[in-house]
Amino acid sequence: MANIRAKGIIIKQSDYGEGHRILNIFAEGLGIIRAISYGAGKSKSALASASQFLCCGTFDLFKGTKNMMNVNSIDVTESFYHISEDIEKLSLMNYLSDVTYGLLGENNADDTILRLYLNTVYALAYRNEPVKKIKTVYEFKLMSYGGYKPEISKCTDCNEDEIYGFDMEKGGVVCRNCMSKSSVRVNASVLKAISYIINSDDKKMLAFSATDEMIDYLNKISENYVTVQLDKNFKSLDYYKVITMS
Repeated sequence: MANIRAKGIIIKQSDYGEGHRILNIFAEGLGIIRAISYGAGKSKSALASASQFLCCGTFDLFKGTKNMMNVNSIDVTESFYHISEDIEKLSLMNYLSDVTYGLLGENNADDTILRLYLNTVYALAYRNEPVKKIKTVYEFKLMSYGGYKPEISKCTDCNEDEIYGFDMEKGGVVCRNCMSKSSVRVNASVLKAISYIINSDDKKMLAFSATDEMIDYLNKISENYVTVQLDKNFKSLDYYKVITMS
């Protein structure tokens, strides 16, 4: 099979055998693919530094065995060392990578979500924005792009215009009468922020003001929304919470 050359970013890595690595690469036109980087676990390997979490660039790949690609070479354009050197940011990106993988799975091309992921990594590395703000924006936008965009204009149960809460299981806002155990109270400011996030262009997705208290509340909603809608618990989220609480 002819070589495949694709731009992408490594969203997960794991050791394989003696001195090798399995990479999950989120690549343009391909989605999340698995590839073996032979010898990448050895310090003298030419692929060692390039086969790291969040390395971004152009990957030369060819079809291998066990439904995996083999890595020929990696032309790294960005390594995002600023994130790797910050335990809070690094643990967040591990979680966001797990959520992305949990939603997309493998071999499902989605360049819209890839651009969102890349914009988020750049923001975390180079923009002076609160980490929690970046987290909640990514969660809301990922779910929206992935087919779980929340309904925020009227009650998801009865179409009532007067909104009282946000329901994780019903997938959007609810009126007072339709509140349930999976609902949380929301006010106009919170709704305005959610509306901005899910409808904004990726390049402007962080261009809104919010108090620390509101960011904390938005995080509570987006985090629970991801967990309930995807029906998954992420260990990387538990670790991120431990890091941010310490």
